[in-house]
Amino acid sequence: MSVYTYWAYGLRIQANVECPELPAMSVETGNPDVVICLLPPRVNALESMENGYCEVQPMVFRLAVPKVAFYRVEQGRRIVITPLPDASTEELRLFLLGSAMGALLYQRGLFPLHGSAVETPWGAMIFVGTEGAGKSTLAAQFYRNGYRLLSDDVCAVEATPEGLRILPALAQIRLCADAYERLESPQGAHFNVDKYVVPIREGYCSHPVPLRAIHILADHDSSTPEFKVIRGFDRVQHLLENLYRPYYLKGQSTQSDLMRMAGLIAQKTTIAAVTRRRDSEAIGELVNFLESTWAKSFVANHSKEMN
Repeated sequence: MSVYTYWAYGLRIQANVECPELPAMSVETGNPDVVICLLPPRVNALESMENGYCEVQPMVFRLAVPKVAFYRVEQGRRIVITPLPDASTEELRLFLLGSAMGALLYQRGLFPLHGSAVETPWGAMIFVGTEGAGKSTLAAQFYRNGYRLLSDDVCAVEATPEGLRILPALAQIRLCADAYERLESPQGAHFNVDKYVVPIREGYCSHPVPLRAIHILADHDSSTPEFKVIRGFDRVQHLLENLYRPYYLKGQSTQSDLMRMAGLIAQKTTIAAVTRRRDSEAIGELVNFLESTWAKSFVANHSKEMN
């Protein structure tokens, strides 16, 4: 059986299943941080999988996805997949790299936000919001404008003695049809389950980047975008609302640490509400607006800090 070695979220990952979405490691050194183990299909589990389930315990997470697989995440170090008959490899990897990986990040004490992140001259910028808010679409437009992609769907925030930073994730971005078309048919893209998957071979940021700001996307009817900094305790609440699968947090042994980390992020990071008109022509205007806002706000703040 083939063994593959990957690098994502600052972790060396060893797997017996090929995951082209994960950045591959060219040199294998040392023991892996995480092991992904794909077991043979489990035929006798079909009846118990009719409705699926999710169970969170201190360092064990279980997920049953109907018609796809059982996933078990242990100690922040191991993911075991038991597929059901006829499950496609694309479906197996979709829930592995989404739900199962998100649970593993919680177990490892990382703060996973449901959003997309890009590297900028001012630091890492994260875009969060409700389902369909345009997080990936906005990140893709920044990528199209020459910015490097850090993460899509799951943004892992890490606290270090030097400060908060975003860890690089999957070298891909998942887009709806209209956002995909604006990228002008990138090489290697394919449709997977519900969205187009675009591999990022060039323009992917493979190293951690200091976190600068978190943007909560929302719609409004005005033709002019707005950027409003959120202050007070509401910042912590907004962070918790935009966690990746927030119900995965309850019951984790790292829950209290992650709650403290939410307070740290709220204290050290700019959190802003970004409202704008949602249409295909407005996305370029929003990128220009944010670039201008960042240049004015963060250069001014940096000058104050230096003085």
